[in-house]
Amino acid sequence: MRIIIVGGGNVGFYLVKTLMAEKHHIMLIDSNRARCERVASAFGGSYVEVTHGDGTNADCLRDAGIYHAEALIAVTGQDQNNLVSCQLAKEYFGVKRTIARVKNPKNIRVFEQLGVDSVISSTARIAGSIDSELDWVDINELLTRKATHVRVREALVASGSEYNGKSLNQIGLPKGMIVVCIVRDGEAIIPDGDTILSVDDNVVILGNECDLPGIISNIRGEAV
Repeated sequence: MRIIIVGGGNVGFYLVKTLMAEKHHIMLIDSNRARCERVASAFGGSYVEVTHGDGTNADCLRDAGIYHAEALIAVTGQDQNNLVSCQLAKEYFGVKRTIARVKNPKNIRVFEQLGVDSVISSTARIAGSIDSELDWVDINELLTRKATHVRVREALVASGSEYNGKSLNQIGLPKGMIVVCIVRDGEAIIPDGDTILSVDDNVVILGNECDLPGIISNIRGEAV
């Protein structure tokens, strides 16, 4: 089986070792060159290839041979990146099976509702519920359209931001752009349109790279 693994940290390293032993053909993608070199040095050969790149970038996935992959496993340390990689694999490239690592157990339900086939969390024993859900119609519209320049960005809400104290509905994000989550006081919130932004919220946004700079600047209270 041809498998793409996104994330070359300790979890990805262990996966490569395990799957290689079962004679699967592995392509590992990581944005950190040192991690790529570590995996290539340990396992590089007929069954393992390594690409230095962004696993949330459709062009990178295409170059890594995703059209020939039967499964994608996303195991980076960032839940939002794992979600984007799986969504691109499933909805844009038609990969049959997607598996995501989730660090925050509150995100498990969201991932499942967004079509990730298997969601794995080492902290899944911690009971958690999600009070609100992503607008999955919008996220699928974004990730299945023929634009390949989908990016995830983060920004802290500044006290001088025009978005401070406003709901997501009031902000009026560009079509297809969504706020994936908001980290507030160490807790991840899956927002809806009525969620109000506050100072020091860490806002994680998924959208087209052409639309993101202006929104990020507004969140940070920067002059555009």
